[in-house]
Amino acid sequence: MKHLFFILLVISIIACKADKSSNNATGLEFDENLPPDFLKFHMRFHIDSIFQIEHISFPLPGIPNMAYELPQDSIANFHWTQDDWIMHKPFNYSEEFSRKYVTYSPNLIAEIIFEKQSGFGIERRFSKTKRGWQLIYYVGMNEVQ
Repeated sequence: MKHLFFILLVISIIACKADKSSNNATGLEFDENLPPDFLKFHMRFHIDSIFQIEHISFPLPGIPNMAYELPQDSIANFHWTQDDWIMHKPFNYSEEFSRKYVTYSPNLIAEIIFEKQSGFGIERRFSKTKRGWQLIYYVGMNEVQ
């Protein structure tokens, strides 16, 4: 039952509909000082499914959902595939959720989205390449450190 709750939480985080009463209802507005080309990419990434798939480096390294429940050897070399990918939609932010960005360099940005009360969330890392911005790493729903 606990596992089902977290799967539903993952789905709601990734695919929830916009709440018009929120200041950041679409999940596409930013307060952070991020590169303008990243902001444009990030917006299109969430509204254009073909664009999203074209800007993910499959097989995508990362960590599966609820990794703590899995044998460690099964996650050591984990990669997301295009077949198991669930499209990421704009996130509906509210007081219960938080999003933060970590800019490692002008060409490498991490995004962390988590539910404040449970401490569970996702992490995505984007890199600017010759082909433009790409999702290069994805941690599914897990406890955020």
